[in-house]
Amino acid sequence: MSSKEVEEIKQVEVDRILIPEERVTSVLDEEILQELEESIKVHGILQPLQLAEIDGKLVLIDGLHRLAIAKKLGFKTVPCIIKRMSEDQLLITNLIMNRQRGKSNPAEEARVLKKLVDEYGHDFDEAARLLGMSRSTADKYYRIATFCSQKVLDYLSRGLLSVGCAYWLSYVEDRSKQDEIADNAVRWGYTVDQCKAAALAAARPEVETPYIIMPTGEIKPKPIPVYPCGREVDPSKTVIIQFDADVWSLVQEALQSLCKEGFFYGEGSGVVGEEELVEPGEERGEGPKEKEEHGKRYEAQQRPKARDWFLERLK
Repeated sequence: MSSKEVEEIKQVEVDRILIPEERVTSVLDEEILQELEESIKVHGILQPLQLAEIDGKLVLIDGLHRLAIAKKLGFKTVPCIIKRMSEDQLLITNLIMNRQRGKSNPAEEARVLKKLVDEYGHDFDEAARLLGMSRSTADKYYRIATFCSQKVLDYLSRGLLSVGCAYWLSYVEDRSKQDEIADNAVRWGYTVDQCKAAALAAARPEVETPYIIMPTGEIKPKPIPVYPCGREVDPSKTVIIQFDADVWSLVQEALQSLCKEGFFYGEGSGVVGEEELVEPGEERGEGPKEKEEHGKRYEAQQRPKARDWFLERLK
């Protein structure tokens, strides 16, 4: 087939055109699609669809939205340019054409890369080169296509999640947890750093960190343990109570008064003496009772200053 014949525009019946499962499609909003439909209704399809002839079948390379609108408007045929190529060449050509129009879709590009490597047997570096990707970008895309949930891929395809966010979510093995973080990321507009922090906290729960990740993506330091009446408060049993503003001011005054009187910490003013005590057990010439009393005072002195922490949060 000559170059002239390849570029020849032919009218093809819409029912003959097959749509491949893996392809890169531009994501257009409803307003643009409506404008495209009105234009085709008035002027027809001016830009031919691109088709690949594979084993006698006509497979769509480019023009999915035009084809869908043509079917909706009842067109029997559409103008097409037909080229002979293999299935993997079809995937590559489809991706490059969309990218050159500035309509790249990271989720679908990731799927195409994975398909070229896993199903068509392309060397990874060669597949990256054919798709115009750097090695680092290809590594990220391949991981996203392999380990991200369908919801994460959908958010990525629609532009609601960035490639960076999807990449870090791929490290969360639990797909339901992945979806939960992705939902929060989309709702609250997480940055890549916030996605990374949330993903790593979920992927490695056994690793102790000095911060907690709020559903909003806010990163807060973990609260300091509080020891009212000599025992630590269990954070899992924390109760949140909503006060009227006037009532809260009275509660604040009462709690501040209790703190200053040493109810929550220490004695009197809450300071356990001016002397910096040494650890019990060192030779000090104390008797058994003195050692026991010294140990209690030393333990109290070494506790976090919960009173100050509590007062600060009452402001």
